Amino acid sequence: MTLGFFEAALGRLGRVGIKFFKRRIEQASFAGRLYIEGLIGFKGSRPRRRLIRKLTLYQILIVFKSSVLLLSIFGLLLGFLWAVIWYGTLANLGGATTLNGLLISVHLQEISPILTTMVVIIAYCGPMSLELVWLKSSGEFSSLRLMGASPEHVLGWPRTLALIWAFPGLILIFNLFALAGAYWGTVSAIDLPLAEFGSDLLLAVKPFKFFMLAVKIFIISVSVGFFCLYNCWTIPEGGYNLAPGAVRRAMCEAFVYSTLAGVLVTILYG
Repeated sequence: MTLGFFEAALGRLGRVGIKFFKRRIEQASFAGRLYIEGLIGFKGSRPRRRLIRKLTLYQILIVFKSSVLLLSIFGLLLGFLWAVIWYGTLANLGGATTLNGLLISVHLQEISPILTTMVVIIAYCGPMSLELVWLKSSGEFSSLRLMGASPEHVLGWPRTLALIWAFPGLILIFNLFALAGAYWGTVSAIDLPLAEFGSDLLLAVKPFKFFMLAVKIFIISVSVGFFCLYNCWTIPEGGYNLAPGAVRRAMCEAFVYSTLAGVLVTILYG
C-alpha cells in the first residue's frame, strides 16, 4: 500500500511538472512570436506605425480612465492610515518621530507598485482580457490575418505599450495622493507645517530608490501585459465556454508573476 501511494504521488508530481514546463515553453514561444511580430510591424510602413501609435494612445487613455479614481481614493486613505498608525499606536509604543522614512522606504518602494498593479489588473486588465478572449473565440483574429494584419501587432502591442507608459504615471498619482493623505493625518496628529513636512520628506529621499522603483515598474508592467495577453491567446476559436477561466488565469497570473518580479528586484537591488 505504501509503495502504491508513493508511485501515485510520484506520477502525479511528474504530470504536474510536465504540465508546468510545457506551459513555460508555450509562454516563451508566445513571447518570441510577440517580439518578432512587433519588430516586423514597427519596421513596416509609416501608416502602420501611425496606427499603432494611435491605438497605444487610446489604450493609455483607457488605462487612466479606468484606474485613476480608485488609485486616488486608495492612496489618500492609505496615506492617512499610515499617519494615524504612526503617530497613534506606534507613538504610544515609543515609535519614531517622523513618518517620512516609512513613506519612502516601505510605501514608495514596496506597497505602491503592488497596490497599483492590483488596481490596474482589476480596472483595466480584466475587461481588456475579456474583450480579447471574445475577439479570439469569435474568429476576429483569423479575420485580421486574412486582411494581412497580425493580431499580436495590432491588438497585443498597443496594450502592452500602454501599460508600460501608463504605469509610471499611475504610481505617481497613487503616491501623490498617499502623501496628501499622510500630511492630512500628520496635521491631525501633531499639527506639522507643510514646508517642514516637505523638507523632511526630501531629506529621506535617495536617488537610488527611484532607480530601483523605475526598474520595478518596467518589469511589473511588462509582466502584467504579457500574462494577460498570453492567456487570451490560448483560447481556441469557438471556445466561448473557456472565456471565464482564461480571464481568471490572466488576472491571477498577471498579479502573481508581476509581484514576484517586484520582490526579485527588491532582493537584487534592495
